[in-house]
Amino acid sequence: MKNKQNLFFSQKKILKEAGCKDYNESIKLLFSKAFKLPLNSSYKFSDYVGSNENSRLFLDMVSRRAAGEPTSHIICSRSFWKNDFYINETVLDPRPDSELIIDITKNLLFDGMKVLDLGCGSGCIGISLYQENSNIRLSLADFSEKTLSLSKKNAVELKVECEFIHSDLFAHIDEKFDLIVTNLPYVAKSDFFYLQKEIILHEPHEALYGGISGLDKIKLFLGDVQRYLNESGIFVVEFGDGQDVLLKQELLRLNFSKFDFHRDLNGVNRIVCVKKDT
Repeated sequence: MKNKQNLFFSQKKILKEAGCKDYNESIKLLFSKAFKLPLNSSYKFSDYVGSNENSRLFLDMVSRRAAGEPTSHIICSRSFWKNDFYINETVLDPRPDSELIIDITKNLLFDGMKVLDLGCGSGCIGISLYQENSNIRLSLADFSEKTLSLSKKNAVELKVECEFIHSDLFAHIDEKFDLIVTNLPYVAKSDFFYLQKEIILHEPHEALYGGISGLDKIKLFLGDVQRYLNESGIFVVEFGDGQDVLLKQELLRLNFSKFDFHRDLNGVNRIVCVKKDT
């Protein structure tokens, strides 16, 4: 058991010295993955059953993390809402900020409700909504076929029934929905190179970069969304820090009047929920 502890804590020290801010969480995730242990067993070294091959895998994973590769990409998994989602370099990592979308819409769901997750990425938002009410009619849409394949993998793994649509925004969508949720690219040009190095190097730029103001894709979405909402339909958009003023101006310009902004855990406006004017 002593050797197991030494291995764990020596590699934890390596991550800390490499400047990994999340070294405490990362080392547990990597150890669990390498030795096929439940996460809550990471410090229970008596549960450890492994070979030299497991140890070599663990050391390799730690080296990759110390070099800046995200833990989620190394273990191909990221926790979101109530589940772990399969992810890779083709999609953004699900992030806690996006859980706010689930929190403010879960009580709006009703049986038979038509829900669209537009620009679905891993499918984490739409799939999480389905798990709050499995009687909704869910569609996942994305411009990337590779991304749709990944979201389908998550849907199958989590036993979610849904439709998959290959579409850049609304280009190939021909029906209306009661609820549309979206987390489109919103990083402004001036902010892009201030992102963490591991994000710039390992996450898809097309899912991050939102043009000069960061709102290019969101504005295109807003210009079309009304046509794809049923009467009294609702849409929910995630956006970046400080973009609420510009977003409010755009909503008013497009004659949307029924909307509410919602703050994240840091007290920053992060989500806007808009009801179709009737």
